[in-house]
Amino acid sequence: MSAKVDLELLRNDVIGVHFDYDRLFVDALRRLSNRRWNPRERRWEVHLSHLPELSRIFNLEASAVPSPIRDAYAARWGGSAVRVELGPLKARLAGGRPPLEAIDEITSFAIPGRRYSPSFRSGRWDGRRHLLNRRRMEFPSGLWPRVRRLLDSQGIAWNVTETNPAISPPAATFGPVRVALRSYQARAVEEALAAGRGILQIATGGGKTLLAAHLIRTLARPAFFFVHTRDLLHQSAEALQAELGVEVGRLGDGHVDLRPVTVATLQTAARALGITTPAAERDEAEETPPAERPTRIRERLEAIRQAIAAAAVVIFDECHHVPAETAYKVAFKTVGAAWRFGLSATPWRDDHADLLLEAALGDRLCRITCSDLIAEGYLVPPDIRMERSPAGEPIPRRCPYPEVYRRAIVENQSRNRAIAAHARRLAEQGRGVLILVAQVAHGRRLLESLPEARFAYGSLEMDRRRAYLRDLERKLHPLLIATTLADEGLDIPALEAVILAGGGKSATKAYQRVGRALRPAPGKSGAFILDFYDAAPFLEDHSRARLALYRAEPSFKIRTAGFEA
Repeated sequence: MSAKVDLELLRNDVIGVHFDYDRLFVDALRRLSNRRWNPRERRWEVHLSHLPELSRIFNLEASAVPSPIRDAYAARWGGSAVRVELGPLKARLAGGRPPLEAIDEITSFAIPGRRYSPSFRSGRWDGRRHLLNRRRMEFPSGLWPRVRRLLDSQGIAWNVTETNPAISPPAATFGPVRVALRSYQARAVEEALAAGRGILQIATGGGKTLLAAHLIRTLARPAFFFVHTRDLLHQSAEALQAELGVEVGRLGDGHVDLRPVTVATLQTAARALGITTPAAERDEAEETPPAERPTRIRERLEAIRQAIAAAAVVIFDECHHVPAETAYKVAFKTVGAAWRFGLSATPWRDDHADLLLEAALGDRLCRITCSDLIAEGYLVPPDIRMERSPAGEPIPRRCPYPEVYRRAIVENQSRNRAIAAHARRLAEQGRGVLILVAQVAHGRRLLESLPEARFAYGSLEMDRRRAYLRDLERKLHPLLIATTLADEGLDIPALEAVILAGGGKSATKAYQRVGRALRPAPGKSGAFILDFYDAAPFLEDHSRARLALYRAEPSFKIRTAGFEA
């Protein structure tokens, strides 16, 4: 016997459900994925796709369902094929019978540290970030290949309607090709153009900016090239300008120069778009001394927003940063981009938020490793030595991580003196030596043991930083300590030795830092990398993770000393 229930078709494919209170009905409705209680109207609101479940819950015959609801369901969800409306940013499930639970499973990921959340412990939250919006039946378009593979694996038919924005006319007439692509770069460009979106994994030194220039040249549409540091802003603009033969605009570091091809820092783009950067993302490498901050962003807000929205091509350099909150929000403001790509040597995340990278940019299209480039002679092989760090003061096992890092690395003077001794010996052999640290405080401590070195950090004036790097490349001043500003984008082909003094848990950064020394140069046959095995709480696990990363590259020569590998 059917229960007394009234159904009405609301807008946006929603069914209004009225019934006399019954706890069993309420519990059953709560188990539906796409429903809500509307207290003002005193009704449940359930998505049209749940009509079969509603019929079972209330034991409804087909004739008891109002015809507008039956007709709407038949038109939108009655067919066997899943229908998808695919836009530049969002994909919408528009019909058929999609396996929502399975789609939700592959478009969500577990949040690190969830077990500490009261909501998770109480069972009010499942500890996952869900990218499928069941109310709107939407998910990020970059995840469509993943969803498509799921549908294919389950034998579910599908059809797609693409709703890409109108394509703008050609943006500029570029100069002749200056540097021809290598074979792997040409293959990557072909794959990118065929796919329209995706991630290009190419090892440090593999020519990612040149590849981006050829993509921009081929597509010949308004383009934004996003970077995350001021140094990369200028370096990338100069490289693109040299290859394309046109003036390239700059947005960031006080510049608001919008052109058909513009390089922009994510931080400046975010400010213009009204996106607030969380304190945790304000890397010291991004800090700018007050004297360098004359900017006209407020005067040009509307022009900046329109330019970003109108860009038909967007490319995110070092795209492993895209899952960070600021970059992710910027990516989803590029509403006019029919083509979107990410470039990185390490397109993965230590915080397991890789799915956000895929959501914003799409599938990985190619993978060119350091070993691939070494085999073809485009990089030199590294000789990596990992040695046990000199012990500092005893550290209790329950000590929090910041305190462990301070004691075992920053203020471990035995370790700092060993780093200084290694650096001097390498410099005496005629090598330029880059000593990388994670904190300014550590760099200053190392200067106490190595006063003849220079120290480059984020808030140092850019002209001085550039002078320090030029002098290191020319070996006019062969010892340079540097913070995270040198993690990415640093181009010093003559560099022959890197000391990874900062330790750390990031496999992404470790890989990038090794790549600093692998670019070829006249007379250079290899590079020396020194890392430390820190046998302290947390740090020992981090050391082993970096060692495992090095061992994953067949062309890396690895030596260990003072610990069991």
